[in-house]
Amino acid sequence: MFALRVNFLGDQWSVGDWQGYVTAAKAALPTEMDRFAPYGDVQPQNMKEYDPEWARAFLTGTASASCNHSRILAQVKVPVLFTHHFRKISPVGDILMGSLSDVQVEEVRRLIEAAGQTFEYHSFPDRGHFLHAEDPVLYATTLRTSANHVVSAR
Repeated sequence: MFALRVNFLGDQWSVGDWQGYVTAAKAALPTEMDRFAPYGDVQPQNMKEYDPEWARAFLTGTASASCNHSRILAQVKVPVLFTHHFRKISPVGDILMGSLSDVQVEEVRRLIEAAGQTFEYHSFPDRGHFLHAEDPVLYATTLRTSANHVVSAR
C-alpha cells in the first residue's frame, strides 16, 4: 500500500493520480487489505490531507532509521497496555499486513517485562488501526479496565 501511494500520489501529491492508485490497489492488494485502502472516484478527506512522503518514510525505513526500538523498550519505566489489531502474513511474498506480527509482540513483551514493567496485552485481530473510531465502546472499555488494573496494583 505504501509503494502504491508513493508511486501514484507522489511527494506532496506531485503525481496525484488518484484513479491510477485505486485501480492499482484493487489489483495488487490482497482482499484482506480492502478495508484499509480507500477506493472511490474521489479521494476521501483523510487522503486529501495525507502526505505520501509518510508512506515513503515507512517504505524505505527512514521513519525509524535512528530509533533503536529494542533499546527504547528495554528502558520503559511505566506499565504498558498493548492492543494488537489486524495482522496477517500475506501468502504472496510473506509480507506482514499490519504493524506487528505475533512474534514481534512477544519480543516487545520480553523487553518490557525485563525492564521490570507489566505488559497488559489485548488481541483484536478483527479490528483496524483506528480502534477508537472503529469501536469506541471497546476502546473505552479496554482503557478503563487497564487503568483500573494499574490503580488496583498500587
